[in-house]
Amino acid sequence: MTTNPWWRLLSWGELLLPVVLAGLLLCASRRTTLLGSAAVCAVLVFRLLAISLPSGTHPLTDRPLPVDEPWPSIVCYTVAIVALLVAARSSLPPPPVRKGIVLWAAAIVAAAWTVGRLSLPTGESTSFGWFASTPPTELLWKRPGAWSCKADVDGVLIVLIALAAAAGGVMAGRTRHRVAWGIGALLILAAVEGFVTVLIVGGGEYLAYATKMIRWHLLVAAALVIATAFRDRPPATELDEPHPL
Repeated sequence: MTTNPWWRLLSWGELLLPVVLAGLLLCASRRTTLLGSAAVCAVLVFRLLAISLPSGTHPLTDRPLPVDEPWPSIVCYTVAIVALLVAARSSLPPPPVRKGIVLWAAAIVAAAWTVGRLSLPTGESTSFGWFASTPPTELLWKRPGAWSCKADVDGVLIVLIALAAAAGGVMAGRTRHRVAWGIGALLILAAVEGFVTVLIVGGGEYLAYATKMIRWHLLVAAALVIATAFRDRPPATELDEPHPL
């Protein structure tokens, strides 16, 4: 992602697309479908353009970098546009704007710390390199304790927070709060996974090094997500009443 500016922009575009769609759905308006479809099409066109450009070479081997086929993206983005159109034709009212939308947005920003730092020209391009280049299936089978690092580098946690924020707009009160607590717990687990692993393997004498493995930005994101359960707490009579959507 850091070897070619076009692919860097594409990576950010694909990563933030679920965030943009979640924000549009939470702030539902007459232009939600139009703006959402335009965002999906823009990222898809950008991917097709990036694929047509030279991919660059690996800085160590000087070999051309592999390029993914566009078909998975075409299928996924087509499904996204169809879903937006189907939702627009529904006669049900749009979900209300939740008070916790600012907290959700702040949690996404906090979760994007690692991706943002590594994508900067002055960032540590070699940090987490092994995790970033290893296929997820191989990594999870051989080193299941490294899942949080892989998810942090690839921006998976950003997408999960966006999905939880969008889903919260159509869920009943108690279910929405359980989702917030669940995502918060997952972020806490991802934040301390490296810390716990080092302590288990190395023992207490590696406490100082283990402390450096804590991903503090994910703890901040977890606190913000959990805070939405308190900020958006409806009256007790509304907790068991699901939204029409």
